[in-house]
Amino acid sequence: MPRLTVNLGKIEQNARLIAELLAPHGVRLVGVTKACRGHELVAEAMLAGGANALADSRAGNIRNLRRNFPGTEIEFLRSPVSADDVGFDADIYFVSSVQQAESLLRMTPNGPLKFCLLIETGDGREGVPLEQASEEAARLNGMEEALLVGLATNAACARGDLPVGEALETFNDVAGKVAWRLGRGHMRIAGEQIMIGDKSAGSEENGLLPILSVGGSGLLRLLVNPEETEEKKPGWGMSLFARVSELRCGEAILLGRIPAGPAPDFYLQGAHRDAFILEGPVIEVFEKKGVIQALVGFGVQDMGGAALIPCHPGITPASATSDYFAVTCASPELHANPLQIGEMLSFIPTYYALLAAMTSPYVEKNFV
Repeated sequence: MPRLTVNLGKIEQNARLIAELLAPHGVRLVGVTKACRGHELVAEAMLAGGANALADSRAGNIRNLRRNFPGTEIEFLRSPVSADDVGFDADIYFVSSVQQAESLLRMTPNGPLKFCLLIETGDGREGVPLEQASEEAARLNGMEEALLVGLATNAACARGDLPVGEALETFNDVAGKVAWRLGRGHMRIAGEQIMIGDKSAGSEENGLLPILSVGGSGLLRLLVNPEETEEKKPGWGMSLFARVSELRCGEAILLGRIPAGPAPDFYLQGAHRDAFILEGPVIEVFEKKGVIQALVGFGVQDMGGAALIPCHPGITPASATSDYFAVTCASPELHANPLQIGEMLSFIPTYYALLAAMTSPYVEKNFV
């Protein structure tokens, strides 16, 4: 049976590294647990490493997080559309429209609810279009039982080829327009406190914080490699980060990896890349067409067909089907000492492979 070993200490250390990277900019870290199905041990490691809050996109994961961390702020990243999907265990709900907020308020047994309005800044995924953002925020802010506590966006998630600095600059610009439209409340723009709502959105009395929330891990490119900020002046990316209040981060915490679209991904200096190791048994070894090929006992049903990074330097991924993962063994060492049936081969999963392995019931999970 394939096995996924999860090193919680390495996750904690990665979280601490990122939290310390964000701290000088006044940005808090929100640990995104959806790649691990909201597992409480992974969430605990994130919090121990300095994450200030947790976030997930599935109701079952949110419920599990709430059971285990009753005093921790939890964000629901994907607006539920039915009562079965929600559970109302989160503190803050991300929505992209008044219609989504109205649907949630109709389903909730107890109001009010706190909302972050998602704004589309070029990723091509969720969020109200830029030209409608100010109007939608004003309508949401005027709803009974709704507390507009912030704005949010995603960058470099669906479209990793887009310049993340430009997306963040766009987000800050539209946030300023929303603040101007609403006129009062709470939103931090360029280090200033600007009010965006008169219904206790961020008042010191009730302890709420102003939220300008951005995601995901790809935005760390602006801090770890400032010269990569789309040919802007030095320090531009850092100044953009100074205008937000939180970064929602999953992949960099879990895998030490900062996605960079079509360019080679960054690995966060000092971070662990091997907090997750996927192992599978060798079930066949033959020379085929002049190449030694081995079949490993897991497949797309277990790792989603996403990329795996071999831990052995002589192994090269070849192909994946539903139940098999084929690799070639080209190194002289493997020719001299061929793989044996039953021998376990180890791989580091990329993000979507990790998501699939954590979800698959056919993969044993081992937390250390």
